[in-house]
Formats: sequence, structure tokens, C-alpha cells
Amino acid sequence: MAVSQATLPTTVGGTKKALLLVAALLALYFAYEQVIPYFVWSEQAYGYYWPFRLALLLHVVGGLVALLCGVFQLWSGLNRRAMSTHPMTGRLYATGVVLGAAGAFWLSFTSAAFGFAWGVSLFMLGAAWLAVTATALYLIRTRQVEAHKQWMVRSYILTFAFVVFRIVTDHVPAEELWGINRADWSNAMIWPVWVVPLLGYEMLLAFRRR
Repeated sequence: MAVSQATLPTTVGGTKKALLLVAALLALYFAYEQVIPYFVWSEQAYGYYWPFRLALLLHVVGGLVALLCGVFQLWSGLNRRAMSTHPMTGRLYATGVVLGAAGAFWLSFTSAAFGFAWGVSLFMLGAAWLAVTATALYLIRTRQVEAHKQWMVRSYILTFAFVVFRIVTDHVPAEELWGINRADWSNAMIWPVWVVPLLGYEMLLAFRRR
């Protein structure tokens, strides 16, 4: 997937570096706290999800690959000096998205963790994740580099939604603060964690165009 080098900056700006560093640190924290425990193949480690362990493992492994590759992918896409590995890591990122979304679809139909609303929300997030990533891949294949970069940012926002979701649901005491039980809080938060950042990014692009 060759791209026009003239459209790419030589180095990444300071603000973008800081954002990517924060994303990388949060991704590593998420991997340590939320993903690694599932590599212990036991009912105790999986808890409620033990009957759905294959679907969950597919989801978390694919998501972890996309999460970690995505940071490097965004950095290398903004840095001409790192472009030699960008196509290869891009394919790895896309593979992670496909696996993670497949696991999400599987879980949305088989796991009633928080009821029907949760299943629909998880399915829609997986569908959006696949569609946005496929659009980014199509754009780079047709050499629309600037549009590709924008759609890859959208794709990573969706990838990162799982991190934001866990931070919000695990570290905000909604029941103590507002009397909202965990199931209702999770059903409510599964939408804002990706819709709000996407909306913010679209607003930023609109201001930049002006």
C-alpha cells in the first residue's frame, strides 16, 4: 500500500506526541488490568463469562492487538521516517479489528451480561468499528492519503472506546454517587464512550477546515 510521501510530515508535532504517549500508557494499563487476567484459562479468572470464554478471548485478543498496534500506526502515519513498517502494522491492526469485532458480535448474541440493550449496543459498536476501519483501508488503497488518516483516527477512537468504557465503569462509583446499578450504568456508558469522542473529532475537523 504505497502512499505519496509528499503528503506526510517528517516528524510528529509535540501535542500529537503527547496524545499518543497518553494513549499508549492507557493502553498498557488496560492490557495489564483488563486483558492479561483472561490469559489464565480458569473459571475463576473468567467468572460470569466462563461459558462464553472463547468469544471473550477472541474479542480481547483482537482488541488488544488493535489497541497496541494502533498507537504505533497513528505515529508512523504522521512520521515519514517510520513509513517503511506502516503498511505491515496496518494489516496487523486491521486483523485485530476483525477478530475483536467478531468476538463482540459473538458476545452480543450469546452473553446476556446486562440484558438486551447491552447486546444491541455491543453489536452496533462492533459494526461501526468494522465499517470505519474498512473505509480507512479503502481510502489508502485508492491513494486518498489525507482522508485515510482521518478515518484511521476515527477507527482508533472506536478501538479506544473499550479502554474508556472500562475506566468509566470500573472507576466511577455510579451506584454510590447516583444510585445507578452497574448494569444500567454499563448500558448507558457503552454509547457515549465512542459517540462523544467521534463527535468531538468531527467538530475539530470542521474548525480546522475553516
